[in-house]
Amino acid sequence: MMAFLTIVLAVIHGLAGLAILIVSSWFIAACAIAAPGFNYMLPAVVIRGLALLRIGSGYAHMWVGHKHLLGLTAFLRLQLFARLQSHTISSHSEEVEALASHTEAIAAIWVGWVSQQASAVMMLLVSSISLWWLRVPLGGWAIVLAVLWLLVMLLLCWLGLTYAKNIAKEEQVFRQLSESQLASAPIWHLKPGDALTAAMPKAMSLWQSNLLLQQRVMQAQWLFQGGAWLLLLASLLGLVHAASDADFAEPLLLIVPMLLLSAGDWLGRSYGTQPALNRAIQGNKVVSTMPAQALAFSQKPVVPDDIQLTDFGSANLPEQRVSTVLPKQGMVWVTGPSGSGKSQLLQAIAGLVDSHGIRQCSGHSLGPGLINGWLYLEQQPIVLAATLKHNLCMGKSFRDVALQAALSEVGLSHLVELGEWLGPGGRQLSGGERKRLNIARAILHDGPVWLVDEPFEGLDPDAINRLMALLTDHAQSKLVVIASHVVPDYAGPSATLTL
Repeated sequence: MMAFLTIVLAVIHGLAGLAILIVSSWFIAACAIAAPGFNYMLPAVVIRGLALLRIGSGYAHMWVGHKHLLGLTAFLRLQLFARLQSHTISSHSEEVEALASHTEAIAAIWVGWVSQQASAVMMLLVSSISLWWLRVPLGGWAIVLAVLWLLVMLLLCWLGLTYAKNIAKEEQVFRQLSESQLASAPIWHLKPGDALTAAMPKAMSLWQSNLLLQQRVMQAQWLFQGGAWLLLLASLLGLVHAASDADFAEPLLLIVPMLLLSAGDWLGRSYGTQPALNRAIQGNKVVSTMPAQALAFSQKPVVPDDIQLTDFGSANLPEQRVSTVLPKQGMVWVTGPSGSGKSQLLQAIAGLVDSHGIRQCSGHSLGPGLINGWLYLEQQPIVLAATLKHNLCMGKSFRDVALQAALSEVGLSHLVELGEWLGPGGRQLSGGERKRLNIARAILHDGPVWLVDEPFEGLDPDAINRLMALLTDHAQSKLVVIASHVVPDYAGPSATLTL
């Protein structure tokens, strides 16, 4: 409904402008030859009314169009979330680009291209019918103008889509190179300045491709405007040689030359929307074909019990073979030197990565895949560019009281505003706050198993003690497995698994 209203308002805006041009052209000519008693007020009032209609419809189109854009963008992003739920994407840049850019480009097609083309088509159609109905001299040239507009538009669409494919490929290469280079940021200081600059990915080729597309759009506008001026010249020459003196006294005669003279203004703008079409088509292609690997799910044990691991380990580490029993509740430490595979083991237990060996619970083999309720708390918790409430709920629904209770339990009671924006453009959380936010998520999404990866890294002793007390408290009712090379002095009753 909003999309249809956006198109209708764009058409009204365009037709009002066209009506102003037609009535004004007739009014100018009529004033030059008007007899005494000519009513000047009525055309002036009509023109003013059309101007108010054009202004009002223009602002309404902007308001409705952008409201529809925001709503459709949110809908498409939720669809993307639903499709990618329980999936992994190999390239983080692809995931971010799909969410931030491509979905917005797809949503913008209605306000950015469809409504503009619908307005141009309706203006051509209405002008042709009106000129024929009013029997305006030279009215047939409006049909020729429509054909010229269509031919130039088809040519531009063909060129634009061709350039868009090259731009999409260059963007993908640039993102991949940038992602690889940014990943090495911690060692930039080891490289000489010239070597670092030379290694940086260059966007010159991408910039030139976008510039070439903009040039083609501008050339299409000039081609159409030049064609309209040639039609104007041909119509005037034909009129001079074929018209009678009586035809020159007809005020309607000025309408067609004015339409042809200003064609670049009331029709040429439709060519400027071509990039919006290109972005929408490429965005839809990327989103629909995004490489994502589905994560398998194993059935949750009916009665959680001890977890038996036999020659178990991550498939990424064939030499990792762990045989142990993890209790139904309590705390288990996974220790070992850096690079021994502590994080990989936790991810394999959670089912986030492929594994080898046997994983059993309550005497039943779990097989590969995720287990509902087994929560993996990553080493570097992700903070979404969203509100505090969204960062806690993660797509589920919780009462504000429960959210505030979880924040208080993890020592984040100073974050009192659930609608506060986190991440880029909002409040930046410290390392300790991020880790406690991750624990708050686990509390809200409650489960029998917590797999906590390096929770104490980068924290001061006081923060470590507070977090340790919190984990110890929850280990009374669930299994808490902690992979860490930092073991607090007071770790409480616990078992240790050394890799």
